[in-house]
This record gives sequence, C-alpha cells and structure tokens, in this order.
Amino acid sequence: MLKLFVIPLLSGVLFFAGCSPQKEQPMNTALKYAMAGEWAKADRPSAEAILKTPDNINALILRALVCEKLDRLDEAIENAYKAVVIDSNSFAAVYTLGRLYVSDAVRNTLLNTNASKRRAALRRSEAINLLIKANRIRSDHPLPLVLLCNLHNPRQKSSYLAALSKLPGWTNAPELEFESRMVRIYNGDHRGNIAAYTRLFNSYPDHPELTSALGGVFRYYRQYDMAKSAYKRYLSFPEERRTVNRTNRARKRLAER
Repeated sequence: MLKLFVIPLLSGVLFFAGCSPQKEQPMNTALKYAMAGEWAKADRPSAEAILKTPDNINALILRALVCEKLDRLDEAIENAYKAVVIDSNSFAAVYTLGRLYVSDAVRNTLLNTNASKRRAALRRSEAINLLIKANRIRSDHPLPLVLLCNLHNPRQKSSYLAALSKLPGWTNAPELEFESRMVRIYNGDHRGNIAAYTRLFNSYPDHPELTSALGGVFRYYRQYDMAKSAYKRYLSFPEERRTVNRTNRARKRLAER
C-alpha cells in the first residue's frame, strides 16, 4: 500500500554544536540545499562536512539523507551506521539507520532471489530492533511506531499490532491511527475503516501529509467523492507545505472522471 510520512529530521532533529565556524560552513551549505530539496547540490558540501568533522553525528546523518535521496542507499547506510557506532543512544542516528534498513529490505525483496529474500528478512529484523530502540529513546516521537506499522507482514496475525500497541508512546496520533488501519486492510478487516478514515479527515484538517494519504485510501475504497475532497483540500494548502509529487498526484486524480 502506501509508505507515508516523510521523516522531518532535517529541521526537527538535526542540530549543530561543537564546531568552529569554518568547519560548520560546508555543513550549513549542505543543510541549506537539502532543505530546499536540491540534493545534488548538497552532495559535495555534505561530503566535505564529513571530512572536516568525521565524528560529527549530525554531519553523518545529513550525509546519509543526501546519499539516500541520490539513490546511493549503501552509502547512506554506511554513514548512518557510523553515526550509531559513535552514539548508540542518538534518536536521530538510530531512527535513520532503522529507516534505511527498511528501504534495504524492500530493495532486496524486489530482487526476488533466494539470497536477496534472506537478506531482506535479516534487514527487516534489524530494522525492527532499531525502531523499537528509537521508540524507547524518544517515546514522544510517533515516527518509529509508524514505520513499525509499515513493516507489518500480511501473513502475520493481528498479534503484531497488539505487540506494537504495548510500546511506549502508542497514542491516537493521526499517523499511528492511519497506519494501524492500514494493517487492518492487509488482514482483510475492512469493517469500520471507512468511518475511521472519515473521522481522521474531519479531525485533522491542517495535516497535509495525512490529507494526501487519505485521498489514496478513499480511492482504494471507491469513495470517490471523499477522495476528491481530500485532494482538493491538499491543493488548498500553501505551496511550501506541499510536495511536488503529491501535488501532481492530486491534480491528476482530480482530472479523472
């Protein structure tokens, strides 16, 4: 189904400390480009930041994010792993590595060979362990739980979700309710889902990512009027709060009959 809620590490988790202004310059330059979505331009300064401050966790995480966006997943994992080695209790480092392991598991699953399937299973197990640890470091942060919901295996029973609900910080945050409902879709449990998604739509009118995601879910359930309402709402958000891909998708869906 849908992989949602892009991680706001750039502005919300990364911070700078302990560097001279000269050493901070490539880091700040890379961050500026990254915040603007200009990942190719962030490539060189983020690499320079690592050379100047090889033990700086923030530089390593930023480098990992840049490499990920440039489709260099192995290099991204390498940098995130280094950050975890330096500080295994850093939420940003642990969460980023766990999230990248999820991407690696998906990549290996798609290769569809016996070796890649074994590697995907290993990565998935490693990702779960890291995301549970990230949840315990920052139980107030919903994103590790959101990704853990995304890791749900359709062949698993609802015991997986029941286990997640016992982790610290499990709340009725809109992201978590959305993802837990996705688990019910996987399990063929559709009762109440449309009503739950409608409640989310009405309860969180100022949530662009959720609004866009709900548009896709309403289409899945053939609730086309609700889907159009969601896409229209998404396009009503200021441009700086929307992404290009989601904007294009909303316009395409609204153009359909």
